[in-house]
Amino acid sequence: MKSLLEPTSVLLKKSWERSRMNGVNALTAKDAILEKSQFKQYREQKEEFMREIAPTMEHLAYWLKSSYSIVIICDTSGYILESKGDPSFLKDTEKIQVHQGACWSEQVRGTNSAGTVIVEKKPLAVVGTEHYLEANHMLYCAASPIFDPYGELLAVLDFSGLSVKYHPSLLGMVDAMARKIEDWLLIHRPDRQLVISLSPQQPGKHRALVAVNQDGVVTGGNREAQMLLHLDKHLMGNIQLSDLLTDMDSLLQRPAGALRSGTLLVGNGNGVDNRWQASVLIDTRPPLTALSAASKEKQKQKRTDASTLYSFEDIFGSDDSFLKAIRLAKRAAATDYTIMLSGESGTGKDLISQAIHMASPRANKPFVAINCGAVPKSLLESELFGYEAGAFTGAKQTGQAGKIEQAHGGTLFLDEIAEMPMEMQVALLRVLQDLSVTRIGGTKPAHVDVRIITATHTDLWKKVQDGSFRADLFYRLQGVHIILPPLRERADRLQLARLLLTGIETELNQGSLSLSAAAELLIENYTWPGNVRQLTAALREAAFLSEDGFVDTSCFPPYILSTYTKTAAPTGELEKIGNYAIVDVLHKTGGNISETARLLGIGRSTVYRKMKKMTGPM
Repeated sequence: MKSLLEPTSVLLKKSWERSRMNGVNALTAKDAILEKSQFKQYREQKEEFMREIAPTMEHLAYWLKSSYSIVIICDTSGYILESKGDPSFLKDTEKIQVHQGACWSEQVRGTNSAGTVIVEKKPLAVVGTEHYLEANHMLYCAASPIFDPYGELLAVLDFSGLSVKYHPSLLGMVDAMARKIEDWLLIHRPDRQLVISLSPQQPGKHRALVAVNQDGVVTGGNREAQMLLHLDKHLMGNIQLSDLLTDMDSLLQRPAGALRSGTLLVGNGNGVDNRWQASVLIDTRPPLTALSAASKEKQKQKRTDASTLYSFEDIFGSDDSFLKAIRLAKRAAATDYTIMLSGESGTGKDLISQAIHMASPRANKPFVAINCGAVPKSLLESELFGYEAGAFTGAKQTGQAGKIEQAHGGTLFLDEIAEMPMEMQVALLRVLQDLSVTRIGGTKPAHVDVRIITATHTDLWKKVQDGSFRADLFYRLQGVHIILPPLRERADRLQLARLLLTGIETELNQGSLSLSAAAELLIENYTWPGNVRQLTAALREAAFLSEDGFVDTSCFPPYILSTYTKTAAPTGELEKIGNYAIVDVLHKTGGNISETARLLGIGRSTVYRKMKKMTGPM
């Protein structure tokens, strides 16, 4: 019986459908081979990787030498880079192009283990008539993906032999060898790194390896670590390991010559197998000197003195459009240009403004913010420009410096700049032109040196065109224009939600939290008109209402649920749950049907029906 967690029949059925759509046929497949000179150049590009895995390939080839089977390594385009093993079988399979330089992608040869694994990125065995092309029916192929430390597909490892000699254990063996290669690639990187091993207490599970740099930032992980900690290539390099695992301080320390170990509580949140035996596997980080320690403490102190302003390190994002905005913001921070931040309310314009200040040469000077739409028009002038003693009824006897003067030497953040009254726009333009400010009731201008950052959730150019915003001020403020995408257009919504949830865990102090599959679906499909601000508030409420650390859809605010259920078109999405998420949830719950049904928001009978469909015949 096939494993419930590996619905092979589903993968094969999808692969056959793709093969038919691609028009795969034996005639075109026969010609998909690189010439010797082409292959030599092609192989040279992969030489470093092939050198790394050479010992494993030699070991496997020796093991398979007299078994009428071979071991193959394919790249992500499906080209065979190396094939070793039984010489007789190697010679026989040349007739069907199982040799170096031949392309075995699914698009070329239809359903086969190497090509289909490249598409599905999951271990898979294809035996006999399960191959799309009749010429390959003599074969069994069992293959597993090889991922690099960032979670990107690097190659495919494949065992092949006569179909009548296939045994189901071969798939587990090839997957285990692929994982060993992944671990080797992670451990033997030239980077200065600490690699921590997390060994599960439940037998039969793979250990997770996670790498961090000298600052404790996650820089890589094997397949198990990526699944356990919800890591992806965008998260790596942007998150501290201590944000993902509890009690990490003792392991991250660097006492000379000592390897540390202990039991860690991993925040995977489902209450199953959440205790892992953790130990330091290797530590090649440079020694922590007194000078570097003092430097870190100084940075920490500087951060405290800055009234805990946000820096770019505090802002998570892996979406391409969001990262593009961040890169532009970092470049702009190094200049003294005025900066305009555009984006819907809740997209993080205030956080980005603080991060720009913290990354600028003005970081040790004041950061002063004012919301132009929140201050009454009658008070905005005095707030911005200040006033002299006795300037108006109720004025302080000592007078008061305005926000512009308070920001001298630093940064002035003008939020909702589009709401600034026309008369204030004239006065602000004068400040920018003359680099001086005169208080209300005063006659003597004071020199000011400020960097202006503005923010707006509206199209400011339209305001110029309809006459409600001055064109000359617009041009002055337009120095660098940075547009922040709304949350509904960001591809990293789910990763962001998980990260926010780790912070909420600390706030509530009630243990680890995790999202149910249905809750993850809600986060992915709800429109989030209030953007990150709304997501944070919703997660806070849902976490507070959750039980046993599970955040389900029922915990979210009613106003979100009422909108979501009307607009999310859940029928197709429930199919997505059935086809893709159920395997992951079964894995998380250790095969517990009742718990799986609860997390997915469906009945136990539905779970059984979908499992039967996944594991039944094609």
